[in-house]
Amino acid sequence: MSYAHTEVAQIAAISSNRCIGKDNALPWHISADLQHFKKMTTKDSDGAIKGIVIMGRKTFESMGSKPLPNRVSFIISTQMDYAEQKGLVGKTNAYVTHNLDDALTQAASLAHGAHLDTIWVIGGERVFKEAMMYTDRIELTHVDTEIADGEAFYPELPSEFEAAEESEQMHDEKSALDFKFVTYKVKAAE
Repeated sequence: MSYAHTEVAQIAAISSNRCIGKDNALPWHISADLQHFKKMTTKDSDGAIKGIVIMGRKTFESMGSKPLPNRVSFIISTQMDYAEQKGLVGKTNAYVTHNLDDALTQAASLAHGAHLDTIWVIGGERVFKEAMMYTDRIELTHVDTEIADGEAFYPELPSEFEAAEESEQMHDEKSALDFKFVTYKVKAAE
């Protein structure tokens, strides 16, 4: 299902009730998860671009409205002047598109030129849901907690996805939360 010969992967940390955000921020701080995210979305390469991420406007703003280091960010916003508002015009590490299709098309073209085989969809809720039909792989950090007053949730996984790999259960001392990393891939046809 890849987009122009480039794998589309989603990455998120979700609670047991699928919460991914609260007050436009992650509901927890687990440094091993943040390191996992960085490792997954940044590839060692000789090129200037080490990763490509696609996100919605709120996700971008939750990260301080700054593009991620060593990665090119595609930000989806329906606001026509969003690039001007955020000072992104003329930047080579951040582009504003107005829909997911444009973001995927431009990201795939850039990925091809930079010899990157994966485009990362990093949120939020609506972007995850819209991108699901193009997604080849999903990397979820399952955080063993329930977030009662969450505002953003990860969509239910379509039935064609199955767990392909999972890490040991880990424990984060600072947050006192248990978590594990799980890779989901589309089931092979029988």
